[in-house]
Amino acid sequence: MPRDGLNGEEILWTGGPREALTPPLFEVTAWVGFGIATVAVAFAFVRSIGLGQSPAGSLLFAVWAVTVGLLSRTLPAWWIAGARFTVTERSVIWQRGPFRRTLDRAAISYARITWSARSAHVGTLELIRAVPTGALRRRLALRLDGLESPDGVLAIIRGAAAVASPGHGTLPIAQRLDHDERVLWSARPLPSLRAYLPRSVEEWSLAATALGLLVVSITLGCRTVILERRVLHQGGFALRSVPFWALTCGMSVAIAVVLGTAIFIAKSTLVRRARALHDTRYVISNKRVLIQRGREELHLERNRIVDVIDAPAGEGTRNLFLVIDGPRARAVATSGAFGEPDTGPDLRPVFECVRDSDGARRVLRGGKTSVPPPQRHAA
Repeated sequence: MPRDGLNGEEILWTGGPREALTPPLFEVTAWVGFGIATVAVAFAFVRSIGLGQSPAGSLLFAVWAVTVGLLSRTLPAWWIAGARFTVTERSVIWQRGPFRRTLDRAAISYARITWSARSAHVGTLELIRAVPTGALRRRLALRLDGLESPDGVLAIIRGAAAVASPGHGTLPIAQRLDHDERVLWSARPLPSLRAYLPRSVEEWSLAATALGLLVVSITLGCRTVILERRVLHQGGFALRSVPFWALTCGMSVAIAVVLGTAIFIAKSTLVRRARALHDTRYVISNKRVLIQRGREELHLERNRIVDVIDAPAGEGTRNLFLVIDGPRARAVATSGAFGEPDTGPDLRPVFECVRDSDGARRVLRGGKTSVPPPQRHAA
């Protein structure tokens, strides 16, 4: 087997991104930049043709906005496309040019896979190491973007046998288990109205921001109507003139940018998580705990779980928080079990709103038959 040139470890797998896509946040930033540039160009027409002023300031601002949009759309994808991923006998390595990040295979707490919306065989694999809760709480993560068959790569990292049907994100997760793995328990969360309510200060802030932007867009629309009436009757603009239509176009695009930003914030935080409960499935096998939510998956080895903490979730259901152990870290990644806030819409090692919590607890506290994590070899 070839060896890694830096650490001298045997290389088990190496590859790179099959698909390099711009992350959603940068994509939205790009569209906002293009929208602002359109507004600036429209106002340049109004200033030049309608008011007889120099449009230089508006055009320079439009160039700056277009530059920001192009950089936001192209730089992240370019950065992702040049990365190389390596799995050695001890480590998982992300490298791009002189930049190199390494994560110990034995220290991985759990993994998340997000399948691509364009290709059923491609996805992003995120390896997460959670370390102690409390004042020292932090999280280390390594993202392998655009992988072909990310669940197959995860099987190599886990040191397990190949999965039954690797690289098929459209299949249920129960049909992509290891060859020697079987399902012991399965359930779906019970959706409730409480799922649509913000749960943390961060989510309340995002909800308030989305609501504020919605109010701004409505106010801007009302002011646009008043402004256009005023320029038609007092400003001397003709209804079919270029300055009037440029003003209408600029104000319409400005409203669309503000409204679209509000919709993106609301959809990517509150609506996404609440609607995802309908597409979520929890699975406990003889090896792992698996959570599938649409195109997202969470993979957690059962031998990482040291305790299960449950809490009432209303309507006869309960939330089960999986307390995870790791190297030199006990009771990590509690995900709210000790009152810590819920951060972000990403999948966490938590069973939400399940009825058969006793059955899940019995299975999880039963005999652990998980394959042990990869051990360090003597140098």
